[in-house]
Amino acid sequence: MTVQLARQAGELLGATGLSGQRCDIDAIGAATAVTLEPPIVLLISDPDDMNKLVSESGRPKAERIAVVRVSAAGPPNLAHLMIKD
Repeated sequence: MTVQLARQAGELLGATGLSGQRCDIDAIGAATAVTLEPPIVLLISDPDDMNKLVSESGRPKAERIAVVRVSAAGPPNLAHLMIKD
């Protein structure tokens, strides 16, 4: 992890008011995701905090990071995330 990534993760935590070890790890993932080119899909078992961390109201909806809940019950249905040409 770089200092810049750690700083960005800390800024995301500060902006959302989240704290704790679990949120720290989510913030690192979120800080990494926001640097990538869309489309971005994050598969996570507990999406509540991650949705707050990657909230990008300034971006068009089609370019925002999609956070999808996954469970042990089986793979998620990602059909609604498919990009149509």
